[in-house]
Amino acid sequence: MSDSREDAQVVNRAMEAGKMYFKDKYDLNVEFTRHKFNPPDLGTDVGLYGHLTEDTDTEVFLLINYETFEVVTVGVPEELIE
Repeated sequence: MSDSREDAQVVNRAMEAGKMYFKDKYDLNVEFTRHKFNPPDLGTDVGLYGHLTEDTDTEVFLLINYETFEVVTVGVPEELIE
């Protein structure tokens, strides 16, 4: 990713896809507060970090491919998904 406007668009799309994923899969409402792109030699993924909308102390994580918007890895406290 080279253009900052393009980066921002990709991050916004990834965040929307991530929010939908948490809602559809776990019935959780989340807010992402920061992101980090993986180095290009490690793939086309962006890490999204945030928390539950209703509980800012409960953190969540999502690694999503920014070309396909497919979820690669998800991190959520176990007690919320049982």
